[in-house]
Amino acid sequence: MQYQYTPYIWSLIASAFVTLLLGIYAFTRRKNAKGAMGFMLSMITLTLWSCTNALEMSAVDLTTKLFWSNMQYFAYCYSPVTLLALCMEFTGYDRWIKNKKILFIAVVPTIIIFLVWTNGLHGLMRYDIHMDYSGLFPTMGKKYGYAFYVHAIYSHVLNLLAWVLLIKAVFLNNTVYRKQAAALFWGLSLIIVPNMMYILGFGLSFDLTPVFFGPSGMIAAWGIFRYKLFEVIPVARATVIETMDAGVMVLDLQNRILDINPALERIVGYTASAACTKLVGEVCHRIPEIARACVDRATTHGEFSININGEAKTYEILLSPLTDKKNIFIGRLAVIYDITEKKLEQQEYLKQQQKLAATEERERLARDMHDNLGQVLGFINLQAQGIRQELTKADVNIVTSKLDKLVTVTQSAHEEIREYIRKTRNTEFMKTDFIEVLKKDILNFERQWGIRAKQDFHGGLIGEKIKTNIQVNILNIVKEALNNIGKHAKAKNVCISLLFSQGQLSIIIEDDGEGFIVGSYQNNKDENKFGLNIMRERAAEIGAQISIESMIGMGSRVTLCFQVRRSINEINAGR
Repeated sequence: MQYQYTPYIWSLIASAFVTLLLGIYAFTRRKNAKGAMGFMLSMITLTLWSCTNALEMSAVDLTTKLFWSNMQYFAYCYSPVTLLALCMEFTGYDRWIKNKKILFIAVVPTIIIFLVWTNGLHGLMRYDIHMDYSGLFPTMGKKYGYAFYVHAIYSHVLNLLAWVLLIKAVFLNNTVYRKQAAALFWGLSLIIVPNMMYILGFGLSFDLTPVFFGPSGMIAAWGIFRYKLFEVIPVARATVIETMDAGVMVLDLQNRILDINPALERIVGYTASAACTKLVGEVCHRIPEIARACVDRATTHGEFSININGEAKTYEILLSPLTDKKNIFIGRLAVIYDITEKKLEQQEYLKQQQKLAATEERERLARDMHDNLGQVLGFINLQAQGIRQELTKADVNIVTSKLDKLVTVTQSAHEEIREYIRKTRNTEFMKTDFIEVLKKDILNFERQWGIRAKQDFHGGLIGEKIKTNIQVNILNIVKEALNNIGKHAKAKNVCISLLFSQGQLSIIIEDDGEGFIVGSYQNNKDENKFGLNIMRERAAEIGAQISIESMIGMGSRVTLCFQVRRSINEINAGR
């Protein structure tokens, strides 16, 4: 074997060096990554192609050139198979690789290699082989046989299939893998196009394809290091992950984002292509709860709330480890669900439970009052009437008037307790006849204490505008104020004014009694003097304002103000 130096071989040596390094890198650093084995085999095949082509170009005699040309056919035939396998694995057709169907694709190339090495017997691959000295350096001239065109068509069909898979990944699938697929697409194009031009007779008399292996490998390397080609391999995801309502995010061991779906794009405000290979803390800086959960390996579940376009949203995040076939930890999967509706339903359920509990408590209180206080007042009423009858029969009239008053008060109290029990068990009536109930309470006050009560009502009916529980508290405040007047004021006249205007309800209770010093009753703990504090507590409970004014000998005034519209809004907001 004789060789001569030619500058052309340096471009082939450079290509072989690049593809060999990439193959070694894939084997030593990423051999467990999906797609790494196909890439490694492709790089080794291209390295063989470049080396054998360099030896053919530097050979002087025909025998040596023919030997290295035959050796190149191992690369000619199997490089389309390895490239197609790589593209199939990358674009989600790796099941063909797993069940070894790819071996059937290698049957024709194997037959071609056999025909190449036995060409001297049949000439099906090439004939009229001779030395051609017309170019820059000596090359091997030949004419192609029928089997060669079978090989050429078959090889380029495989290359075109790989091309189509990558074109689909680049232009048809709107995923994070578009840039990775584009890197492979342009790298493969640099191999296919020059080879087709050589076979079809365009350009020089020798095959320039191996010269482009280096640039092709560099483009693939750019995809490896810039877009983490081996770390982001798509698996038939368009029909599942792309259409999920839940946000999905894939992280590597360095907390870099390898993929997100459209649902998560809307949450974090990043597109999949922009988020790819960035740290999760950078992408999720507006939602630190996600970043913290993803970085903390011990976290598997969490909840957070954010404001999106002025609307409060609640999310649940679930994190799970990702492992390869050998059960080696390679990353984490984060799935984020919108649980806003679920939370609202839970809150509504809790409100219903609270209302049910309050209703049950009122029922129990009503039963207890009926069984205890109601029975006692009924007994006192019967006993007072019996004593009055006995004294009347005995012609004792001195205490009859006082007993009459006692009977009246007891009956009124008994009726009031019964009415309270009825209201407690069914408060729906309060929605429409608030004014009537208030007037009835004032009439009971007049009958019980013999004090004239003037009513001054303005603003029309308001029962529909006030919630039931608020009506009850307002009525109880009025009754407590009137009860205090009857017990302590020694008044002759009372005026109850009611005004409803511009969403505000104002109730003023004035008397002409002897008055008192308000400060001496402030926060008084005496069990006989806690009526004023009860009134203040009830007012605070419904968000109303109450003021109590009095001077010795000048009577007293209780003013209750309540913003109806504001309170309704607060109640509807869940206050």
